[in-house]
Amino acid sequence: MKSSNVVGWSVVLAIGCGAFAQAPAKPAAAPKTPVSLASLTAPAAPPPKTTVVEQIVARVNDKIITTSDIESARTDMMAQMEQQAQETGKPATQAQIDEANKDLLANLIDNQLLVQKAADLGMSADTEAILQLDQMRKANNLPSMEALQKAVEQQGENYEDFQQSIKNQILQRKVIEEDVAPRVSSPTPAQIAAYYNAHKQQFVRPEEVQLSEILVKTEGKPASEKDRLKALADQVQERAAKGEDFAKLAQKYSEADSGPAGGDIGFERKDQLEASLAKTLFALPAGGVSPVETVSSGYLILKVTAAHHAGQETLDEASNEISNILYQQLMQPEMKIYLAKLRQDAYITVKPGYVDSGAGAGAAVDITHFQRVLPSDLPKPTDKDKKGGGFNVGGGGV
Repeated sequence: MKSSNVVGWSVVLAIGCGAFAQAPAKPAAAPKTPVSLASLTAPAAPPPKTTVVEQIVARVNDKIITTSDIESARTDMMAQMEQQAQETGKPATQAQIDEANKDLLANLIDNQLLVQKAADLGMSADTEAILQLDQMRKANNLPSMEALQKAVEQQGENYEDFQQSIKNQILQRKVIEEDVAPRVSSPTPAQIAAYYNAHKQQFVRPEEVQLSEILVKTEGKPASEKDRLKALADQVQERAAKGEDFAKLAQKYSEADSGPAGGDIGFERKDQLEASLAKTLFALPAGGVSPVETVSSGYLILKVTAAHHAGQETLDEASNEISNILYQQLMQPEMKIYLAKLRQDAYITVKPGYVDSGAGAGAAVDITHFQRVLPSDLPKPTDKDKKGGGFNVGGGGV
């Protein structure tokens, strides 16, 4: 499904902020001196005895990006790298960290442009944001949204900014799903086979299964609630086993951290699982749902979304994964073109001493195929070709 692919793409975008307003006419770009973003420090020190709380680094139409936005993005970036290192066992190199630092400002500008484009397209994220915040509340065993707000503020974050960052991520994803993804064709069987034949070693697997989870928590809840929660878990499991969308069930009922993302927890090897659980899961086919498992934190339901048997996977077994890989590869140039178009139509200024690594990207790509053909652009009855008597729709014109 394309929707799952584009969600994957959106993860690489750092969090942006702000809402859309009509962009002023774009002036000629002022010359900027390239400086490395590795340190992310302003070029000039403030006057003595002056405390600088915030500095504006860039303007995107009528919205601003500040030093705290960059620092927050860098914190998120490092957390993602650490998580990836834990999952893969391969820490990021200093060169990778430096490259990501260099692109922080460009990513923030691109994200702001996507948020503004979402408003231009009439998109809203209010309902989805409320659902995601409620999932966070449940995952942290908090009794109310007020308690969630207090918990966020106790970590030193403004709650309104926190809500807006979630909305922005949703809006960015929506723009990609609705305005970019339809332009990307699914990989053909021939392309999938060619990739498989060129990367066979990549599909030599240990015995492992890809899992999604739904956790109904009992931890921290009154003993009197246990029977009700078990009944809820049984009902959810029955619905999932009958084929109801597991990701949507996870988003609605799961109190695990994975809930808002549909419950996906990735691949687990057989030797990484408790013996009885491994026996159950590895007996299930792809798409199979486990019975309700009682764990220390509550009631757990697992779905096997894919299975890798030890040894060389066949082309058929690897085709879904290859399709996702190729789709992401096809998506990247389309995203580059789309963002170049947004940048061309925007008014962007960057403070001297900072570098927007995405500046000038539009000059290197053809953006004409991103011009939308709207009903208002089509010929009217009065636009008849006087010579031929028919409507002149793509008939020999430029």
